[in-house]
Amino acid sequence: MKANDGLAAGIYTATVTVSATSMTPVTFTVTQVVNVPLTYTIDALSNETPSALTAGYASGTQETKTVTVTRTGTGDLESLETALSGTNASSFTVTQPAATTLDSGTTSTTFTVKVNDGLAAGTYTATVTVSAAGMTPVTFTVTQVINSRNSGGTGGSPTSPSVLTDLDIDQNGIMINSDTIDTRKPSVALEVTPKDGVAYVSLPASLLTEFEKKNATFFTEIKTPYGSYKIPVNLASLIPNLQDLLTKNELKAEDISFKINLTDKSGDKDIQAAVASGLPKGQVLGAIVDFNILIINTKSGQVIGTADKFSSALTRIIPMPKNMTDMPEQWGVFRYNETTKKFEFVSAKKVLIDGAWYVTINSYSNSVYVVAQNPMSFTDTFKHWSKAFVELAAAKGLVEGVGDGKYNPDKAVTRAEFTAMIVRTLGRGGSVGNTAPYVDVKQGAWYFDEVAKAKELGLLGFTNGTSFKPDQPLSREEMASMLAAVINLEKSSIAKDSVNLNGYKDIGSVDAAYLEDVRTMLTLQIMNGTSANTFDPKGDTTRAQAAVVFIRMLQTLGSIDK
Repeated sequence: MKANDGLAAGIYTATVTVSATSMTPVTFTVTQVVNVPLTYTIDALSNETPSALTAGYASGTQETKTVTVTRTGTGDLESLETALSGTNASSFTVTQPAATTLDSGTTSTTFTVKVNDGLAAGTYTATVTVSAAGMTPVTFTVTQVINSRNSGGTGGSPTSPSVLTDLDIDQNGIMINSDTIDTRKPSVALEVTPKDGVAYVSLPASLLTEFEKKNATFFTEIKTPYGSYKIPVNLASLIPNLQDLLTKNELKAEDISFKINLTDKSGDKDIQAAVASGLPKGQVLGAIVDFNILIINTKSGQVIGTADKFSSALTRIIPMPKNMTDMPEQWGVFRYNETTKKFEFVSAKKVLIDGAWYVTINSYSNSVYVVAQNPMSFTDTFKHWSKAFVELAAAKGLVEGVGDGKYNPDKAVTRAEFTAMIVRTLGRGGSVGNTAPYVDVKQGAWYFDEVAKAKELGLLGFTNGTSFKPDQPLSREEMASMLAAVINLEKSSIAKDSVNLNGYKDIGSVDAAYLEDVRTMLTLQIMNGTSANTFDPKGDTTRAQAAVVFIRMLQTLGSIDK
């Protein structure tokens, strides 16, 4: 005996009679209680857009939005709380609900959200999440527009009533008259006092154009206590696809500005965890700095994009601790790759200025950068001829061990392996295209992006036809070809006086197409013979040789210290 399916909430009663021939019937009652199911819900929350502000707005002039949370379910809501997330989460402040429990006695409560003080022109958006025990979280977005002080927008009062032009510089909320900058000098230094670990300078693209007309090599150095960034006057021309971005937004170059941000990430727990995982033997030297450039529509104050990659390397500087008397022997600079969640090699050199050490970084990408002492050693290179080179290359993140504390220095390197390593060494990143560069290099292969990028850069001249043969060992003459292509790619002005190759008895076996490349490598001493009188052009490139040529190549190009 049971109640039927699909009954609504309520109490259901029925009498059951049991009877038989010559028997007095017997009855009893069956009762089924169907309870109302408990639900944990609140009213939908609408997106909030506080009144627009103008850059330089006074503290307290921003609109505070009050949000009401109303219980609509039958279950009591406990541990009610709010949280911010999204790219601009740190630009807003949200309070916790006045009541953290909603029940039949208290059915609603409120909290507030507003933008923080001192933000530059732009559009800031964050997600507000309201959650409680047993309840599916409810979210809404809050969007704050902060107009440029010269864009004609309305909002909070600026801190200064002076009339500003399109060529003024916003230095962390302080406006600088561009007329005070002398472009007859090599550069100008803008010293910025960070606010909560963040420092920025907004440079109108039109201003950089004016500077470039006066001095094509002029640059602006944005200096903070924890790092500096050198911005060239031709920045716009170094940003790939900038014109496409302008066209998409129906803008001209003079309609945008570049907001250059330097953020001290030393106390960021996520970055600290990434360093501990990615550089387990590393000891951070100086601050961990996030270098970032936003592209701003000066008409609306909106962010229309970011400048993450450049066609030429830009210079960044991180100061070392003042009590450091010398740089450690094994150190490197690493950029955090958000996609792979790994730290990657970046070319950098040490420089001593007024008794203090600094590290200058030249990189094609914006990212989080860390300088670290990174001691490396391997049990199977202790007595190997390549020991010093392998350890230095590993310390800088150019090569990795094979596990169990070993490097396997005499193992042959495949074409795919060497190509991937050299692209990473150059810091050019992988290709973003989807077209397979060779019939045997398939999408999804671990080396696909690097091989595509290497072909795009012109480093794979040794390949013939449509095949790459990724698993084939790279010969020494093929390695010479790739390294010579790198020298040409970097437009190095290094003297390439010819050396006599007759001392190598096997030089006649070098493919004619590679002969001058071999000569260049021997002249620059990036490569040596395998003995006093042999070059072994057809021999396999080994892991030890790869580590050696990477170090020598970077030193020859002036990318790392000798």
